[in-house]
Amino acid sequence: MADNAKESAEEARQRRSDEARKAGTQARNDKAFAEAKAAREAKAKEAEAKEQAAEKAAAAKAAGADHTVDGEWGPATTKALQKVLGVTVDGVFGPASAKALQKKLGVTADGDFGPNSKKALQKHLGVTVDGDVGPQTVTAMQKRLNAGTF
Repeated sequence: MADNAKESAEEARQRRSDEARKAGTQARNDKAFAEAKAAREAKAKEAEAKEQAAEKAAAAKAAGADHTVDGEWGPATTKALQKVLGVTVDGVFGPASAKALQKKLGVTADGDFGPNSKKALQKHLGVTVDGDVGPQTVTAMQKRLNAGTF
């Protein structure tokens, strides 16, 4: 009977060892599955983001935002901006264009594109906020217009 009890204890130890090994294997499999799933989801999100960016760029190009990025705010830049803002496209940045841009930027829409509006534009574009709409600001705006991300 002692041999029988010893054998049962040995069998129990072996069973526990087998169960622990199976549990470890299952845990590794679960982790690998979760990592693979996360990688697939990340890859799908990245592909979707690229597709959306391509669609925006195509839409911007179709809307005429395919002009040279030169840092100078001329009629072509104004026309591209006017198209995005949904105002009359005439290449002249007047009060109607200024008001539409101010509304987009969330500042008082008075048609006077002054220092607050300029700083809001710079903040929107993610460039140095100094109130001077110079080449850095215009270049950033032109790039965003061309990319369809204004």
